[in-house]
Amino acid sequence: MKSVSSKENPLYMRLGASPYIIMALALLLLISPLVIKSSFDLAGKEPYLIDRLSSQFLAQGIEQTDSLSFSGRPYIYPFGTVVIASLIKKLTSHNTALIYLPIILGVLSSLLFYSLIRLLSNTRTALISSLIFIISPSFIYTFAYLKEFTLPFFLILLASYLLLTKKLTPIAYALLAITPFFGIEHAIISLLILFVFFNKEQKPATLISYLLIIILLLVTYFPLLMSNGFPAIADFEEHNPAFKIFSDFGSRFGISLFIIFLAVFGLKELWKEKYTHIKVYISLLIILVLLVIKPSFIIYATLLLAPLAALGIHYLLNIHWESKIIKELTIFILILGLIFSTASYLNSYKTSQPSKAIISSLSFLEQNTPEDSVILSHYSYGIWINSLALRKNIMDEQFLYAPKLNKRYADAQEIFSSRNLEKTKALLSMYAVTHIYITPEMKQGLTWDAEEEGLLFVLKFSKEDFTQIYNKNGIEIWQVKR
Repeated sequence: MKSVSSKENPLYMRLGASPYIIMALALLLLISPLVIKSSFDLAGKEPYLIDRLSSQFLAQGIEQTDSLSFSGRPYIYPFGTVVIASLIKKLTSHNTALIYLPIILGVLSSLLFYSLIRLLSNTRTALISSLIFIISPSFIYTFAYLKEFTLPFFLILLASYLLLTKKLTPIAYALLAITPFFGIEHAIISLLILFVFFNKEQKPATLISYLLIIILLLVTYFPLLMSNGFPAIADFEEHNPAFKIFSDFGSRFGISLFIIFLAVFGLKELWKEKYTHIKVYISLLIILVLLVIKPSFIIYATLLLAPLAALGIHYLLNIHWESKIIKELTIFILILGLIFSTASYLNSYKTSQPSKAIISSLSFLEQNTPEDSVILSHYSYGIWINSLALRKNIMDEQFLYAPKLNKRYADAQEIFSSRNLEKTKALLSMYAVTHIYITPEMKQGLTWDAEEEGLLFVLKFSKEDFTQIYNKNGIEIWQVKR
């Protein structure tokens, strides 16, 4: 009888090609946003923020303050990504750092993930896990363009692979030790990785890495805590984690409910071995708690949920069903749901912001306003205002240690809603606002619901105090007269 492990066996050959299939599919998915947008313009906010900060680093080094965000605030951005992006921009080009690099890292991450699961399980499980991993919206979000999580996630995945294979372990420990420079979240995950891969042979190296991570965390963030205290919580933000965690509810970096559903069955399958996988249960619990606190942890949760979902498929295939048709239909619907979630997420890039109209209007703002101008708009446009127009904003979505965060929001809402000219002028003067930036979305429910509501009424009937200097594609820019 011919051995099933024979290299001439068709199944062996198909499974042997798994890494290439995974990498090819990852590449296809990660270039899809560029194809769907039909543009090399960046999508989202993080790539533009990283672009500005890395350019600033090349020109001036790391600053103590960011003069553009909130019209001036402490520099709170993790500088690991900023420094690496700036070096790549210096050596190559703008597009290499912000577009091509994350795609390359995404393809390599898919290979590393496959290799990790293959070492821990078998080829078939590794293939299914990797397919679920790379079609997840969190993977596409992380690697479609350069984000805060792109570089540290890849480095942590690489370190995990090196620790598991026991190759170049000093490099693995070094990679984990530098993660505080990329943010507190990544340092926490590094500590968790050290816990998962801990073994007595590497005890000294593990303890040294733990110590280094904790020291670097204290050195990097303790001075900020001492000088600014604990950061304020945004009272006006949606705090329901479901809307930020699940892509099916509109999250921009979430995970599909179908993966969660399959992962539950995967846990049931894993529990057959009881406490053998206790570290997996502890890690999953910690990450889920962190996920509620900060939903962007979802990419790390996907590392555990994808293989659990693969086990879930295995569980559903092997349990007893009363009807074979119902069994096949159930599994088909779940797989179809995964694919649909991915297709729906990718389709959202068709209308991803900033649009060409926004980019053009912000370019006008940069070219036709003084450098010290202060721009009022809805806070969701704040990062583009300081990154594309290079002008100060009143607010943006970087809330950590933002000055008088909730008061600023309340004052901005008062400006937007009030028809009282004197009150409006007083608030605009308080924040030294020189220009007002209005988009169609702001007029269609984001800020106002009616044509002459609040500030729109004031602008229309107070020509002696406000001058419209731009009006294209529904975007208006008003100058505040002094």
